[in-house]
Amino acid sequence: MRIYTRKYTSQGIPIVPMLDILTILLIFFIVHTEFKRQVNVLTLEIPQTRHLAGEQGDNQILLLELGADDSLAFNGQRISPQELVAAVQQAVQQRPGATIQVAAAGGASMARFVEVMDTLTAAGLKVEEVPVRIDYRP
Repeated sequence: MRIYTRKYTSQGIPIVPMLDILTILLIFFIVHTEFKRQVNVLTLEIPQTRHLAGEQGDNQILLLELGADDSLAFNGQRISPQELVAAVQQAVQQRPGATIQVAAAGGASMARFVEVMDTLTAAGLKVEEVPVRIDYRP
């Protein structure tokens, strides 16, 4: 006697309904996403002052300026590249907690900038701790 055994076919994962659901979700998220647009609600003209007395700046900041013509100014005085190391060392000794900041004009040469940073390293400063600001005005 032969016993009939039923062969079960393995049910696969229904891919087509999953793709339908993923497509619907994708369309939903695309439709409901807010794309950022620049919205100018108000156009403001901020008034400028010319005659108000201000506070004195922080004395702990020493500014090293690099001009577009590769000229140097340290703490408001023009200085030659040869005098820079001595001036920086003297300023750091006089004010131990002072921070030196470098402000470079947009037209300054990169070679002069690298030379200034190398000079600061020679003066005993860690270059990675010196903030740099580049003023670029077209």
